[in-house]
Amino acid sequence: MSPRQPKDNKGLTRRSSIERRSFLERRSSGTRVERKRFLILCEGETEERYFLGMRTRGGPVLDVVNPKIDHLGVIEEAQRRRRTDDYDDSDEVWCVLDTELEPKLTERMLAKAGINVRLALSTPCFDFWLLLHHKDHRAPFQAAGEVEKALKRVVPGWSKGGTRIADFVDGIDDACRRARAIEPEGKDHMRNPSTSVWKLVEFVRAISDE
Repeated sequence: MSPRQPKDNKGLTRRSSIERRSFLERRSSGTRVERKRFLILCEGETEERYFLGMRTRGGPVLDVVNPKIDHLGVIEEAQRRRRTDDYDDSDEVWCVLDTELEPKLTERMLAKAGINVRLALSTPCFDFWLLLHHKDHRAPFQAAGEVEKALKRVVPGWSKGGTRIADFVDGIDDACRRARAIEPEGKDHMRNPSTSVWKLVEFVRAISDE
């Protein structure tokens, strides 16, 4: 839909004027230029804090949302926002989710996402993506709690509610390289451990560098 106009959402809350101004950048000439937008829905606070920390002045707009609902609900919310907010085909909608080592759940997430919502999945959990910023790791995990313990060993004092991009920003290139080496296509979602978060991060960083 171009030019973008707010869609009639029959009672659904519209984006605030502050949110709308967040994706417009005023050039010195006085003209407004729309920046590429990413709607990123997260399963938890750790993911939310990480992607909020990736916001940069002049880079793509990162609309980061943590709806605090279950995996499939996150995908449904992403689809709803894609329909009712003023996102167009050039923008991207992603859900950052854990597989929880559950193949059936992962199959349901992939089926529900369809073609309009992209998934960045981690096995067993997002903490593995963070771990790769500091070290390579290939041995399988038996549970998500094991990943959390491994991460705390390399980032003393780290906690889910206290995730800071400053603890990871210097290792983003390493994390992308290590994640690609484990699963180059980012499609074997049940490989333990693995993560396809690198795909989303590389998209965001490529646009930031333009």
